[in-house]
Amino acid sequence: MFIRLALLIVLVFSAFAGSSLADVKSILVITWRGQTAAEEGFMSKLEELGVDAKYEFFDADRDQDKLAGFLRENQERLKSKDLIYTFGTTTALTTQNFDFGGVPHVFNIVTDPVAVGIAESLDSPGRGSTGAKLSLPPDVMLDLLEQIYPFEKIAILFDPREPNAVSEVDQLTAITRATGKQPIRLRFTPDAAEKEIQIASLAKQIMDADIVFVASTSSFIVNSHLLKMIIPPEMVSVSSSSAYLGDEITLAFGTEYRERGEAVAILAADILLNNASPNDIPIDEIAAPGTTIFINKNSPAARKLDLTNATNKIVYK
Repeated sequence: MFIRLALLIVLVFSAFAGSSLADVKSILVITWRGQTAAEEGFMSKLEELGVDAKYEFFDADRDQDKLAGFLRENQERLKSKDLIYTFGTTTALTTQNFDFGGVPHVFNIVTDPVAVGIAESLDSPGRGSTGAKLSLPPDVMLDLLEQIYPFEKIAILFDPREPNAVSEVDQLTAITRATGKQPIRLRFTPDAAEKEIQIASLAKQIMDADIVFVASTSSFIVNSHLLKMIIPPEMVSVSSSSAYLGDEITLAFGTEYRERGEAVAILAADILLNNASPNDIPIDEIAAPGTTIFINKNSPAARKLDLTNATNKIVYK
């Protein structure tokens, strides 16, 4: 009798353990330049939502060929994953080039997923992916900027190698021209051999503008120390990403990276817990009323801002 009871306990425990293991989700996290607060928010929120997950991490180290090589070499193995998370436009686009047998994909920190071809639309993304936008639409961002710092000429600094930045700049260019303002497009590849020549030329050209917009570009974030060699400290500079805030950029519109990670986690939980299709889950956008104006408290140009007209929350960093 004792032996039968002991055997029954073992069988029940084994069945329970097998069920528990089956509930653990396997998630691949692909980053572009190391883990950020976005990934911290993603994993923390998933746990809070009741998702028990085991993570595999791969960092592309800003090398698209390295990323493609990893995905190609592990394509069959990765088909067993329950979810793939990617940070940034390049990682999302590269991941979508491979067939992972229907494994759902969530992307994060993407400025305009529709314009760059990651999604078919914001409401119905398609392509087996959904995710969160990084920034406000350019027209909304410029309206908010106009409230606190009117301008006529805007220099737009971007890295032409990054599709996310090119899309953002194209939209900004069209909007500023449509409103009678003058855009000045300035290309900068900060890790090129001739960067000193670029910096000298850009520093002269930028003086013709009233304000500088720095496009959302990972190469700029990594080389942010070079921006202050181009942008005068007394000139107001703005970006759609709070990651730029430091000694170089005056202000940014949007949300914290961690909040974007939490937003993606909510979408991922719907996929993992409710078997929802990413094709049908609308992309998470940042609403204009809920956006934050991040101001660099150390920027000499910050005192030029007329914050009495600001209608959004202001955070000094």
